[in-house]
Amino acid sequence: MSRFDGLEALVAVVEQQSLSGAARMLGVSVAHVSRQLKALEKRLGSQLIKRTTRQLMVTDSGELYYQHARALLDGLEQAEDAVSTLEGHLQGRLRITASTAFGERYVAPAVMSFLSQYPELKIDLILSNANLDLVADGIDLAIRLGKLEDSSHIARKLAPRRLYICASPAYLAAHGTPQSLDELHQHSCLLGTLGYWQGRTGPIQLDARLRINSGQVLLEAALDGLGLVQLPDYYVLEHFKNGTLVELLPQLKPRESAVWALYPARLAQTPRVARFIAHLEAHLQAVLPG
Repeated sequence: MSRFDGLEALVAVVEQQSLSGAARMLGVSVAHVSRQLKALEKRLGSQLIKRTTRQLMVTDSGELYYQHARALLDGLEQAEDAVSTLEGHLQGRLRITASTAFGERYVAPAVMSFLSQYPELKIDLILSNANLDLVADGIDLAIRLGKLEDSSHIARKLAPRRLYICASPAYLAAHGTPQSLDELHQHSCLLGTLGYWQGRTGPIQLDARLRINSGQVLLEAALDGLGLVQLPDYYVLEHFKNGTLVELLPQLKPRESAVWALYPARLAQTPRVARFIAHLEAHLQAVLPG
């Protein structure tokens, strides 16, 4: 048995917290993963994983070996990336996640143009409004919007993001223009995934006439005169310019947030991650409304 046999299996099992998840990540059978683990434990003379019918637990020896194995695999990946970069090309696979609407509108086009530059590279783009776990889901790079939760991952700001409260001229003509926070409760308000609007000093709780987890549908509802909405700049600024939406209550506008690239610290020096982040940043600066 090679000294490297079983490394990937152990790392995948620890990070996926299951044999089946590890098998899916590695593209092999569960039986193959199990055989690799057993052979590794036999060679080391130590139990790395405790397996029962209901759960899987990493032993102290398994955690220690995992940390070293993860570093070895990361070093190998970085070495391969470095050689590829020296030769002027990128290869391997990059797994990226982003929210559905923003990903479709802005991240996907950047992925397409990046792939055209590097034909040997493969990219998995996972569009989801759930904040996927970078480690458990095997994600190299997450594009996140707004305020970030505390984590051990590296965050890089790609572009500013501002939220606006607005409505159509037709709605305002029919129902009046709110001048204060208290007056909002007299109006039809449309809500997104969060279930509240973000204000300068905290959440604004509202009774929604329509609540839906699609910014595009909320935009269309506001344009059709169904009510007031709060949406990011890239949805509404063009409508402010052409008069189809009117900004309201600027005094309640939350402070500027951002579009972020979030990635594990171990991938900080990986060329394909660094180059895609730079590519996406340039793309967003070119296409996002100013």
